[in-house]
Amino acid sequence: MDRGKVSAAHPYLGPPATAPATELLFGRLGAYWRMLGVTDPAQVAALSEQALRRANELTEPAGLDPLGRTLLATGELLGDWLAQTLSLPRTPQALAAARAALLSGLAPDWPKLLFAPPGEGDTLRETLGEAMAEPTPPPAPGTMPTQPIELFSVLSEIRRLWQKTPDA
Repeated sequence: MDRGKVSAAHPYLGPPATAPATELLFGRLGAYWRMLGVTDPAQVAALSEQALRRANELTEPAGLDPLGRTLLATGELLGDWLAQTLSLPRTPQALAAARAALLSGLAPDWPKLLFAPPGEGDTLRETLGEAMAEPTPPPAPGTMPTQPIELFSVLSEIRRLWQKTPDA
């Protein structure tokens, strides 16, 4: 038997993944921005180009596919914009609260702020700032008494009832 022609991995491995074309990534990013509420095609194109540029500059994580890297760069772009617009620290808790306020629907015209000159969208900034939830306090270690666990058993209930019946 010629073992050179037999490959045990062949039926189990899928075809090698090729890097998606820039047009595919651009289209996916456009759909992503539209889902977030950006409706102006010029803004969608500009934001997608910025995200693609940023994805090419990313060094981490190395094992991520091109679409994942691009979406990660898009999240970073949105996080940078929120931190700058709302004067927030770049902590995960603050950015999560800002993203939640942004996506809550209280400020549906938030994309106007993306490329607006300074001072033009103050009411929108105030709306987003007021909609941000206060972060919860950090978890504090506490002591909790040990509780016994008593599992229900049909047999134990029968034994309990059997012991209560008087002997004849």
